[in-house]
Amino acid sequence: MALPGGFVDLATAYKEPPGNFVSIIGVVVDIMQPIRSAKTGHWMFTFKLLDRRLQDSVNGSEGLIVRFFKESESNLPQVREHGDVVLLRSAKLMPVNGVPTIVSNYQTRTQVFPVASIPGPGYSIAYQGTNRLHFLGAPADTESLTLAAQAYVIQLKTEVRLPDAKTLPQAVGKKREGAPVGSAGPPEKKARHSTFGNKYQLVRETHHRKYADLCVQVVKKYFSQSGKCELYVTDYTENRDVWYYAPPEERNGEERDGDYFGHLANKAWPGPYGWLVLKINVMDPHRQFVNNKVDEGDFVLLKNVKMKIMAEGAKLEGDIWRDPDNPSKINVLKLLRQETPEIQELLARKEKYWAKRNLQHPPAADESAKPTKGEKKRLKKQKQQEERAKAAADAARVAERNKHVRCSNEEASLMSVKDILDLNNARHTHTLPNGTTYVLPFVNTQYRTKVHVVDFEPKALEDFAVPPIPDRDATPSPIDSVSWDDSQKYEWYFSLCLEDPLPRAIAKPPPAPDTAGKPRIWVHVRHKDAQFLFGNDMDDPQNLRTNPQILAKLKEKMCILWGNLEERGEGEEGAVSNRPFECCVQEYGIKLDGDDPERREVPLGYKKLFRMFGATIL
Repeated sequence: MALPGGFVDLATAYKEPPGNFVSIIGVVVDIMQPIRSAKTGHWMFTFKLLDRRLQDSVNGSEGLIVRFFKESESNLPQVREHGDVVLLRSAKLMPVNGVPTIVSNYQTRTQVFPVASIPGPGYSIAYQGTNRLHFLGAPADTESLTLAAQAYVIQLKTEVRLPDAKTLPQAVGKKREGAPVGSAGPPEKKARHSTFGNKYQLVRETHHRKYADLCVQVVKKYFSQSGKCELYVTDYTENRDVWYYAPPEERNGEERDGDYFGHLANKAWPGPYGWLVLKINVMDPHRQFVNNKVDEGDFVLLKNVKMKIMAEGAKLEGDIWRDPDNPSKINVLKLLRQETPEIQELLARKEKYWAKRNLQHPPAADESAKPTKGEKKRLKKQKQQEERAKAAADAARVAERNKHVRCSNEEASLMSVKDILDLNNARHTHTLPNGTTYVLPFVNTQYRTKVHVVDFEPKALEDFAVPPIPDRDATPSPIDSVSWDDSQKYEWYFSLCLEDPLPRAIAKPPPAPDTAGKPRIWVHVRHKDAQFLFGNDMDDPQNLRTNPQILAKLKEKMCILWGNLEERGEGEEGAVSNRPFECCVQEYGIKLDGDDPERREVPLGYKKLFRMFGATIL
């Protein structure tokens, strides 16, 4: 169904440039209790909205964050429970901690449609004339509620399915008045009795937009240098919505092993075959646990897995995201082989599957042959040699790096600048199911790298602190006083040019960028990341041209990071003395204006940028 005039869908709003005003309609999928600022006394209320397009998007599929600021709690939107539909006019898009967020302002108008007051599609005909849906908001907004908007609200209730029903423990603002109740949905299925609770499901029972707890065995584990983690799991139940893994007798030279993106294309697929294996995308903090603790063949309990089909032609996969209410909670539990009845049932299905398969397709002699005692001894010795070589490499890496700079996320693998830039677009090329390929302008991901600084901007350290740039087109709102300390007149903002380190700590710099053989990457260091970089002993930024004490401290900090780089001077070819340090880099993109001449040179009108974070100068 088409959107009402003047409104955009949430996927479009999510990608709008910061500062733009949008009008949106969405279903409430998450609610946080209102909190009061001890400093300003204003109330802040946060919830998430979702529609069909955003739910099927790669970014923002958990919902678009909406944040209201009001002087009185009673003036906050009367959002009560999951399933409510909220209509917002003239709300502003602002990034909060790098996440697109809808923020209220003085001209934002809000209408909340309680989930109980929204009829089913079969009753929508009753609201195509003079009847109006019951909503909570300013009475004057009744006249602005069009028939198209009413129809869209009714349609949203059907399109967006909620994982579970959750309500606020306490009401927000005024109490709700009674509302007409629409058609009830189908009766809920009776919960299965399981060791793992009511959310436990077999793979064959999972489907799009549902959450489930899964007891499975790990078939394959894929962990890339960019931090991506994927598990391929099975409980030996068939689901025709997952990827199909062809058995050896069906393969030819053109068919792939592994998932849709070919991550396992060069690895022998051990089975099972057919529609028995589910791909799980694992995010932090669960990713770190899986990388360090989970091996192929292990039995695991995966909790709160979101099942999803990303796009037309794709297949059913699962996502395990960070729990917003408990960010450190791990939703991957390693199980013992004989621990639960569910594992025993899984093993019985596994034995039955392989017995039937081996009967129909006996394994080749070389597949079933076991290594000899001498071969086992050789493999064991080879493994020990590899482990010693890895330990020596790790020790050399620690000895070589700058001991005065500490980096977070040490469990993540290091990635070179060349691989981060992905000059041949190996990670940025996407293939559609119809075979069409295109280059993604950027990938929202993070890396950990070891580099040294070869250049910086601006050239004068006095310009590393700048006044915040106000939005002159907008009337000040309560968020301005919440986001910024009144005493804070300046913020850190500068850029560093990074390069992979040479074998020795002191090296002659490469030639000019147009002839250099080694790739370089420019990273932006924003205020919060700079504060983390400088540590707690650094004063808040001020005008560095009138504050020599802060400027001297800044020079001392940067000297630790880049050695004699500043002393060398611009354009000089003398030796640069600095040890490489480890840091985290985030890749992101910004949409260029239509009249920007650079827009024609970048894919889809987006420019790829990088941000440095996670490093601290000790």
